[in-house]
Amino acid sequence: MQKWIILFVIFIILILTTIIVLNVDIETEYTPETEIEETELRKTIITLYFINKDTKEMVKESRLIDSKMLIINPYEEVLKMLISGPENSNYERAIPENTRILETKLENNCLVINFSNEFSEGLTDEVQTEKIVNTIYQSLKEFTEINSIKILVENQEIQNNSAENLENTEL
Repeated sequence: MQKWIILFVIFIILILTTIIVLNVDIETEYTPETEIEETELRKTIITLYFINKDTKEMVKESRLIDSKMLIINPYEEVLKMLISGPENSNYERAIPENTRILETKLENNCLVINFSNEFSEGLTDEVQTEKIVNTIYQSLKEFTEINSIKILVENQEIQNNSAENLENTEL
């Protein structure tokens, strides 16, 4: 009888040892299928605002871009993306296509944007002007250092340069 008890205890010990060994995590190094490139690590999401072709309401479009593009002049880069237009075919740009950015400068938390004369082509009426101005305001709103925006066309401030304070501008 003692033989059977000893054999039974040894058998139980072997089973428990096997279970413990199998459940212990053996450190293995994970190798991704593809190497993550430096440019992938620099990606950031920005939100741009355009006009829905059907409803004519302002809509947002998020883009994943290389944050290196935003280092030198981030405001100008965002404005260039607004001018180039949306990626979604159901949206349309608010800023006229051939508009050039003459200058952007931050003065006392107010971003001054000076556009070329082509910008005026989109300012057909008060409603259209407000849509253009609001797409610009909303797109630049994520920059925390900007509290207000002043829009110029060839160094002349436009009429209806509304929404002095970005925090009060809601989508």
